[in-house]
Amino acid sequence: MENISKNIRLITAPNPSPMTFKGTNTYVVGNSKDICIIDPGPNDDEHYSKLKTLLKKENASHILVTHSHLDHSPLATRISQEFSIPIYAHGKLKNARSKLMKKILESSFDVGGFEGLDMNFKPDFYLKDSQILVGYNWSIEVVYTPGHLADHLCFAMGGTNILFSGDIVMGWTSTLISPPDGDLGQYFYSLDKLLKRNEDLYLPGHGTKVKNAKNLVSKLKKHRMDRENQILKILKKQPSNCNQIAEIIYKNQPSAIVYAGSRNVLAHLLNLFERNMVSTDTPISSDNYFTLLNI
Repeated sequence: MENISKNIRLITAPNPSPMTFKGTNTYVVGNSKDICIIDPGPNDDEHYSKLKTLLKKENASHILVTHSHLDHSPLATRISQEFSIPIYAHGKLKNARSKLMKKILESSFDVGGFEGLDMNFKPDFYLKDSQILVGYNWSIEVVYTPGHLADHLCFAMGGTNILFSGDIVMGWTSTLISPPDGDLGQYFYSLDKLLKRNEDLYLPGHGTKVKNAKNLVSKLKKHRMDRENQILKILKKQPSNCNQIAEIIYKNQPSAIVYAGSRNVLAHLLNLFERNMVSTDTPISSDNYFTLLNI
């Protein structure tokens, strides 16, 4: 366990991978009289044992979950049931999807996706944007930040410069945006929202703490805009699908990175489609071709 500050501790789950870096960060807020656990992580016995040891010594009143991916939420259910600690999260993934993604799913178009979703996740309490949670000597503001996942939340710690940023802003790479639950339009909305806030020290779901975080948020936004321009240049030459574009952009990268990149590219293509910048003659899917419109 690592002490981040006087009131925050970190336990990293042993689930390293190309998508999780060194593992999922589980944060413990507060002291022994009243702690809040943020993102208990994957259902891993080793990680569970560490949290169990902690919970036998300290009183926990809240479990907060940034989003319902399998590397963040499953262990919440396990420790909640054993120690009678309520789970707080957005919890309404289906309702939180954008209009475009709802339309795609209602039309039975196949855009793939659904990677790593915790289908069994259900919180005890559903959180809303700007809601304040209060414990002993700590308070946390809920910040709704869809994009990586439609039910994604950040948590701002009251009286500090700290934001628990989940996977929307990470300490090692940009986030995966995989439709239909990842949405580039929602992602841009969330980045702009974070830029308007005061917090400038982020504690992410993966990787190390991010100082001067708003500077990184600006760079992430620019990175996505640059990626869009890159995709538009490729489409200017010929109609292409997300896999073909990813092979060009992520050339010589491992297959797992190319696949993840293809999901990000699809998110860009759907965003361009929504903005009437590209068209397609076939039902929207993960492998159909998009054509650049004269704009």
